[in-house]
Amino acid sequence: MLPKSSKHFIQPTAEELDCSVTLVEDAVGFFYQELRKALVEMRNPNIQVVNLGSFKAKPDELPKLVKKYEKHLEVLQPETFNQMALRLDLELRLERVKNLQKKIADERERRREFMRYRNERTKKNME
Repeated sequence: MLPKSSKHFIQPTAEELDCSVTLVEDAVGFFYQELRKALVEMRNPNIQVVNLGSFKAKPDELPKLVKKYEKHLEVLQPETFNQMALRLDLELRLERVKNLQKKIADERERRREFMRYRNERTKKNME
């Protein structure tokens, strides 16, 4: 399967909707910009996009990413402004990864509780 870029859909969509190309271009650009922002900021472990698919964080890869960022922060020495800016960026990334790990753990716990409740209710109904 060969993915197509968004510019392949702009002209046909503009003709189909009888709109200007720039309007459709702006709408598509805004959509992809928000999608990229959601992926980079790691807002949720699962990001679903209608008619495009879903993007899922790999829980097994997150601890490796945490170690990578922590090691990089240990080595970094904030002597210059560039180093300080890099340090702030790394700390932000590390915080995002840890927040994502917490969200995944909370979701797993919520599912466990739901299954435990459902199984207890089923056992009571069978008795």
